[in-house]
Amino acid sequence: MMKYSDFLDALGAECVDNRTNGGRFEQDLSHKLAEAGFWVHVLQQNKSGQPADIIAVKGHFHTLIDCKVVSDDKGFPFDRIEENQKFAMRMFHRKCCESCYFSIRLPDESVWMVSLERLENLRGTGRKRLTEREIRTKTWPLDRWLESSDIWSENL
Repeated sequence: MMKYSDFLDALGAECVDNRTNGGRFEQDLSHKLAEAGFWVHVLQQNKSGQPADIIAVKGHFHTLIDCKVVSDDKGFPFDRIEENQKFAMRMFHRKCCESCYFSIRLPDESVWMVSLERLENLRGTGRKRLTEREIRTKTWPLDRWLESSDIWSENL
């Protein structure tokens, strides 16, 4: 049986590892967005959390993006979306008429984009999570989303 102190050490290492992976993903995504012509701001982490990780603007298109790393084959559980995120993203959508997105990086390093509205619609069907297969079939690959942003930024 594992000692409690060993358990806490392992848990702490996992939290640091998740934070490190998440921070690395935020930086990688912000660079890709900038290369695609977006103005990008990575929001500073704080104790009470923030509603998103990145603000991205391109032409008339602006959005909030929260980065999520999926590190196992269990997919993306909907309970990883925090209440403050939903509230802030819904408010942003109402005030700015723009969708907010979750950027999901899978274990193979592929990146997928999905709007909060789409996630809420999928959750409304009784799902508790998106499997890796569903992420690949029901969301946008980052490259395709970036191509579409060219159209959105010009036509809004």
